[in-house]
Amino acid sequence: MKSSKKEHDKVTVTTGPFLIPLEVDSEIQVGRDNDRIIIILTNPTDKKLEASVKLGVCLQPEINESFNNQFRVFADIPENEIKLGTHILKPHTCTRIERNIPETIGNDETNAVYRVTASGNFKFCKDTCEPICGLLEISVVGGSIFNPVEPGLEQADPVTFFRYKDFVLCKD
Repeated sequence: MKSSKKEHDKVTVTTGPFLIPLEVDSEIQVGRDNDRIIIILTNPTDKKLEASVKLGVCLQPEINESFNNQFRVFADIPENEIKLGTHILKPHTCTRIERNIPETIGNDETNAVYRVTASGNFKFCKDTCEPICGLLEISVVGGSIFNPVEPGLEQADPVTFFRYKDFVLCKD
C-alpha cells in the first residue's frame, strides 16, 4: 500500500448523501424520533491534527398532490450548508460534534437528507482511495435522545452509522 508523500496534506472526505428517517424503530421502543447527529473525530497519533467539518442538509420536500402512484421524484431540493467548525485535536484525543435536529416551523430538518464533509489530516491509500490508519479518523451516527442537554444518544439508528472506512475521498 502506498500512501501520500505528505502525511499532513489536507484531504476532503464525505459520507455522501443519506436520509435520516423521521423515527428509529426497534423491538424495545417504537417510534422514537431521530433527533441528534453525532460526528466523531479521533486522533490516534502523537501529532496535533486538524479538520474542518460541514453538514449539508436537503429538507424534506413538500407533498405534491399530483404524483404518479408508481414512484415520486422530488427534484432540485436545495442543499443548505452548515459549518460545524475547524477542530484541532491534540494527540490521542477525540472530539464529538453533537447537533440536535431542529423540528421548528421553517427550520424542520426531520426526514431530511444529510451529507457530512470534512477536510483535514485524513490518510488514504494512493492506489485504492480507501481510508487507512495513520492520521485522523472520522465516524457519524444519528439517533434519538431523551434529554436534549445530555450528551450522546439513547438509541442509535443503524442506517445513520458511517464508519471511517465508509467515507469517500473527494478528489478535485
